[in-house]
Amino acid sequence: MRGDKIKAIQLRREGKSYRVIEKILGIPRSTLTGWFQKMQWSRKVKEKLSLIAQQQSRQRMKDLTDKINHERRKVYAFTKKTAENQYHTLRREPLFISGLMIYWGEGDRKLENGMIRVCNTDPAMLKLFHCFVRKYLPEISHLIKVYLVLYPDLNEKECKEYWSQNIEIPGEKFIKSTYIQGRSLTKKLEYGICTITISNRVYKEKINAWLHSIRSEVVNMRV
Repeated sequence: MRGDKIKAIQLRREGKSYRVIEKILGIPRSTLTGWFQKMQWSRKVKEKLSLIAQQQSRQRMKDLTDKINHERRKVYAFTKKTAENQYHTLRREPLFISGLMIYWGEGDRKLENGMIRVCNTDPAMLKLFHCFVRKYLPEISHLIKVYLVLYPDLNEKECKEYWSQNIEIPGEKFIKSTYIQGRSLTKKLEYGICTITISNRVYKEKINAWLHSIRSEVVNMRV
């Protein structure tokens, strides 16, 4: 038997992978495959190495996920602290307080989904919230999307034009509308329900911190 094959078998029995053996002995992987593929003990080595690789891969993914989550928590904590400081500067501005009140009453409050979202049937309210976003969250105002919930007999194009004009958001920001499916197929709302939405968890943390500040102020308010 070839000397290099004897060394390869020895390394393989020690649990070395084809890649390692190839690196040590300079034997092509295709040659090693030909030598070992019919050997039961070599197949067991392969299964063991495969199991180890899977475990290592899962651990690397867990470590990476933990690192990402740790960095995110640091960003969220910094955002919260910054927002709390900003609140004391902005709290006397009518548009700021009005926008927060709208979000307090009509906004999506679940932090985990990362969606800043307000829906209503009143265009004046949504226009005011749009102004709030543009002034106090200008970095993400370009991420605004709008969608409508409509009854089947409403014309989507006409409704989009109505909302676009009244809340002053361009038509290209509107995404596909949803139609209500139920017993009543006739319109109950002339132009449907409009939702302004922005996908950004960091800035939702900021809004939430502002809301926490104003809520604390209201709770401690003396009438």
